[in-house]
Amino acid sequence: MATGIGPLFGVEINGERKNLLGSLESAKQLQAAVAAEGGTAVIFQHSDSEVEGRMRERASHEFMTRGVQYYVAARYSAWSGLWVCGNLYHHSVEMFLKSALTRKYSLTELHKKFYHRLIAIWGEFKALFPSTTLAEFDTTVADFAEFEDIRYPDKVTKRGAQILIDYRAQVPREPSLRPEPEYHLDFYELVDKI
Repeated sequence: MATGIGPLFGVEINGERKNLLGSLESAKQLQAAVAAEGGTAVIFQHSDSEVEGRMRERASHEFMTRGVQYYVAARYSAWSGLWVCGNLYHHSVEMFLKSALTRKYSLTELHKKFYHRLIAIWGEFKALFPSTTLAEFDTTVADFAEFEDIRYPDKVTKRGAQILIDYRAQVPREPSLRPEPEYHLDFYELVDKI
């Protein structure tokens, strides 16, 4: 696996392997510091599989961190009546799912294969972690996926949009007679599901 950052090294200090991912120069500095204190230090190079594993672990953590941040921003914006809440929920779910998909895909593979296509990401997640209970989230994920269409204002300026943020079925759900596409989120339904 090519990480694009060159070989990575660690140091075994007094018989205990330290998985420091660093340059040969930083490993040599640590080795010298340990030797100056009377300890023994042996430099080793991490294998490609070790580096890949650490990179996937780090990517999973970063996706999860961003997912939480998007989720908090989405809830706040929904409560405030901001239209961007749908986009933020979309990205939150996307980040959570991609966190799990790092078990199979590198960051580059995730970007090339899925980009922001939430339905494709959801389908791959369900294939990788099969469970009959996941089907109950299909509609919610599909609702979020629609918000990607209005991420940029070009489609809204051409077709218009009806964006409804519902607070426990307080907005009537009768079919609209208006020609604009409808985007709908039920705030408390999302809180119950996510």
